[in-house]
Amino acid sequence: MIRIQVTWREDGVDIQTVGHAGYAPRGTDVVCAGISALLYGFVAYLETLSSVATAKESAGSGKAFHWEAVEGDGVLWVRTRGEARRVFQGFAAIRAGIGLIAETYPQLVVLEDSISQKGDEYEST
Repeated sequence: MIRIQVTWREDGVDIQTVGHAGYAPRGTDVVCAGISALLYGFVAYLETLSSVATAKESAGSGKAFHWEAVEGDGVLWVRTRGEARRVFQGFAAIRAGIGLIAETYPQLVVLEDSISQKGDEYEST
């Protein structure tokens, strides 16, 4: 089972993903591949966001953006700090895809997040 736990903080997000779906043998598991593609797409988004935040920082906004990712066999952990609104907007699209996979394969994917609690706050700013 893949467990994805998303914790929104005032200044960013923590995403902890642990496990394997077990839908098919490793290397052929479409459920794992789908979740991985979405999460690594989010990491790619953070890389592009870094250049935008760095440009803003050098322009004197004083707000630093930082993110890090740690990965291993069946583990991906992502933490961001700063640019909370943009991080939320980027993850909202990824979360929709993860949610569809979790609904289709509830015995293989569990998504725990607080995105609905933060949605209004970040969408209105």
